Amino acid sequence: MKVYQAIADALVEQGVDTVFGLLGDANMFLVADLVRRHGVRFVAARDENAAVMMADGWARATGRCAVATVTQGPGLAVAGPALTIARQAGTPLVLLAGDTPTADPLHVQNFEQQPFALATAGTFVPVRSPATVSRDVTIAFRDANRLPGPVVLNAAMDLQDLDAGPADAGDVSRPGVDQLGAVVPPRPPAAVAPDPDALAALADRIRAARRPVLLAGRGAEHAAAELVELADRAGAVLTTSLMAAGLFTGHPYYLGVAGGLARPLTRRLLGRADLVLTVGAGLNRWTTDHGRLFPLAEVYSVDQDGAAIGARWPVAGGVVGDARIAAAALTSLLPAEPPARDDWRSPRLATAIREADPFDRLPPARAGADGVDPRRLMAICARRLPPARTTVVGVGHFGGWPNLYLDSPAVDRALIAPWEFGSIGVGLPYAIGAAVGRPERPVVAFEGDGSLLTALGELDTLARLAVPVLVMILDDSAYGAEVRKLRPRGADVRLARFPSRDLAAVATALGVPALRARDEAEVEAALDQLLPVTGPALVQVRIDPDVVQTHF
Repeated sequence: MKVYQAIADALVEQGVDTVFGLLGDANMFLVADLVRRHGVRFVAARDENAAVMMADGWARATGRCAVATVTQGPGLAVAGPALTIARQAGTPLVLLAGDTPTADPLHVQNFEQQPFALATAGTFVPVRSPATVSRDVTIAFRDANRLPGPVVLNAAMDLQDLDAGPADAGDVSRPGVDQLGAVVPPRPPAAVAPDPDALAALADRIRAARRPVLLAGRGAEHAAAELVELADRAGAVLTTSLMAAGLFTGHPYYLGVAGGLARPLTRRLLGRADLVLTVGAGLNRWTTDHGRLFPLAEVYSVDQDGAAIGARWPVAGGVVGDARIAAAALTSLLPAEPPARDDWRSPRLATAIREADPFDRLPPARAGADGVDPRRLMAICARRLPPARTTVVGVGHFGGWPNLYLDSPAVDRALIAPWEFGSIGVGLPYAIGAAVGRPERPVVAFEGDGSLLTALGELDTLARLAVPVLVMILDDSAYGAEVRKLRPRGADVRLARFPSRDLAAVATALGVPALRARDEAEVEAALDQLLPVTGPALVQVRIDPDVVQTHF
């Protein structure tokens, strides 16, 4: 047995059944062995960065540790943005990177892979010898699951081709693995119990508040039931960060997403709040809408990571602790009956939330407009798209429209918004990964024309895989966010504008059924043809470039 075969065995021992990647000299025999001997599904992408994004999307959709593989040198270097996104999102992901032969430092593809991996993924685990393969693979999965975050598992090409020797049971240079090659199951960090005095002080602040808000982030998703009980006891309204959208769907006092993408009713309510308690939320400038969202409120935070409290936005105080434990403890410190607040959490407010329609004040279609008003496009999407879906939203000015107007379905892991690094070109790869991971649930991906052009080759991947993904392209023939920022300062917006291209024709040529739409009637007609979502499809919608978002 060769070392690359031993690596394949160790991957399968960790439960790996799907690998995303691109073949090269330093990983192709390993991939071939995974497929031939173990029946592992290999999802071949057209670009290494996209391959890692697909793996990240797969992990976000399934909740499992993802695996991708790239070759040496440029293969790893190209994947830098995707690794950085996964690191900032805390995605459990192992990237098996081949490396140039250790005996050939002048190899044309040689570069220092360890510092690059540490700067992007943040964690680097080398396969050190034929005797330590199983241990090294185990350590990589342990770190990916427990950080959580991406790990680059590095294997030099000449090492992979050596004979796999007997395991070195005496090698204990890396603690945390009890037996050589023992499978380490995913295990979240130990829950931190909050300080009782800090909880008591926070409970006092909640009792004194007249108009409290509970804002939950992705770090509190495991504590939804406890947070609802806390809000009910405190007489608080509920809201979430974008990344936790839909967490409280169905609750009569759930206001939806807070931040720059908050809807008018949410914005009005939060503007009156006198206390905002965030739980498991990063509370960045977007969630606070640059300080405009709750100007009258004292903000307190609960977070498992003490360093995160106040790191991105100033807070009046905080409690370090697990969301579930802290919420239950705070609930026990509050009166059994919430205080009467007719001007806050009232039947009238519940009715207003239930009857709120984000489209009730849409302007009519503008005569002579160069395309569809994106707000009116979202109204069509809200009516026509399957409610039980995974929604993927790419990065760009276009991305604000679906997040502002479309409700997140009340199902698990239904919204994927890989905005952590602000990298464009993410929508299509993440949608493919999500569809591979959850093929029973159709995926609708929102992308921009400029964003799609950076990942155009993955239309071929979508066609080959034949997974249920509908790609909605909001085409303004520009980098819309740059146009929006250049124009107010009198700069030349032509720098960010480009000729209109028939992306639907490109998609069709690559095997994806696609249609163009230039007005609302053509959007409806395209959806008539392409729905339901049972395989790949794309609609390129020309949108009115003069309609911009005021808070995004």
